[in-house]
Amino acid sequence: MNSCQTCVIDANVGVWSAVQGPGLSPETVQTWLGGLDKIAVPGLWVYEVTSALYRHRLHGWPPEEIDRALTRVLEIPDEVVYPDRLLVASAYEWAMRLKQGAAYDAFYLALAERLGCEFWTGDKRLYNRARQIGADFVRTLGE
Repeated sequence: MNSCQTCVIDANVGVWSAVQGPGLSPETVQTWLGGLDKIAVPGLWVYEVTSALYRHRLHGWPPEEIDRALTRVLEIPDEVVYPDRLLVASAYEWAMRLKQGAAYDAFYLALAERLGCEFWTGDKRLYNRARQIGADFVRTLGE
């Protein structure tokens, strides 16, 4: 995995820093995140990581472990960027280009494009689709 000055990360990356993801231990993800200078996320990231960790709670994780994980994950971003009209318009355009059923993922690409930085995702389908349409700033964990 590479590191960058400023990076945008998706919810998968944040959650995998607390919960075992496919192929990477939480410790590996935490170490990688610790090597980044600045991490930015769109506002929806907060909702996505909260929902993902809540699902783990519903599947039997002890509440105190989820509470610690949620606290740790929510401390990851240095900047949470809530959408303005320009970011929404850019996300809409990315959603059209990606041709996905929902526009959520497009906010990550729009933010990374705005900041001129890499976007790191744990979603292989999103990574593959973004790269197919020329988004060479999109990276995936395990690259």
